[in-house]
Amino acid sequence: MHKTPSPFPRIWLKRIALALAVVLLCILSLFVGYYVGYGQMEGELTREREQTRQLIEEIRMITSIDEATGIEAGKQEEEIRRLKRELQTVLEEERPLRPLQPQHEYAPKEPKAPPPPAYKRPQAPSGTEAKLVIIIDDVSYERDVRAIRSTGLPLVMSFLPPSARHPKSAELARGESGYMVHLPLEAEHFDDEEPSTLRQGDSEAQMAERISQLKQQYPNVRYMNNHTGSKFTADAEAMEKLVGVLKKEGIVFVDSRTTPKSKVPQATAKHGMRYIGRDVFLDHQSGVSNVKRQIREAVEKAKRHGTAVAIGHPRPDTIRALRESREVLSEVRLVGIDQI
Repeated sequence: MHKTPSPFPRIWLKRIALALAVVLLCILSLFVGYYVGYGQMEGELTREREQTRQLIEEIRMITSIDEATGIEAGKQEEEIRRLKRELQTVLEEERPLRPLQPQHEYAPKEPKAPPPPAYKRPQAPSGTEAKLVIIIDDVSYERDVRAIRSTGLPLVMSFLPPSARHPKSAELARGESGYMVHLPLEAEHFDDEEPSTLRQGDSEAQMAERISQLKQQYPNVRYMNNHTGSKFTADAEAMEKLVGVLKKEGIVFVDSRTTPKSKVPQATAKHGMRYIGRDVFLDHQSGVSNVKRQIREAVEKAKRHGTAVAIGHPRPDTIRALRESREVLSEVRLVGIDQI
């Protein structure tokens, strides 16, 4: 009986499988680099290695398939599709292993630009207890949560809204108390905008609809701070509408201060709400020593003003610096936003 030629030539099958194997091996090397310094996560790294090894073994198995085995071409194609889906999952989790520099919040086109200055505040009376809030922005993945927890410090996690890139961020937030939502707002210049970013020209109804969606995804949220937003927060009308919408939902806006032209102080005052803004970016410069210097700056500001808000990101440098700064941080009380 004449055998119908396979519509999926074996040579192409092998080429695809080989390409998948090479990509997966590259991803494995990235995983190793990311987890350097995270001794307590070695078990997790071992698990990732084993998953990658199993996937590569499956690819090798497919490359050994011969037409004489009698396996239908349709089943071969189905197996390739399954492996592609698994590879896509790995790729989605691999992307943030090369994190954006923190300047993406305020100056993505100028990597050496200093962050906008903090809002000027009076000096606290002598004897005032110094309280420091440390917010970790861009929390999107389980590994971010694990890294933050590994510090053993009461840090505040600010979760990006769910998207195709990080679909489980809201689910992860449900396991945390005192979390925030890192609300994407329009920037002056940013090429990697999050889906459903609120824009300067959006109507109050559009803003209300978006905040309502986020409230459903994050039912216990009480605070939101802006992700990017250099254009949006500099617009008085846009900020007044947004703060009004948030107030109706019982949510307080925390200004990440991604622009020196921020109109958030005026908007919160108009709605009778207290202004809360970022004092220090911990990791606008890479390197553990640089982050430690910023931690010291945040502690000094908390002592000077009675309270301070610092913002960092779940990057290896930042996590390590926080773990190694317990002595400095013991000079203040680390608290949540509702305690300042």
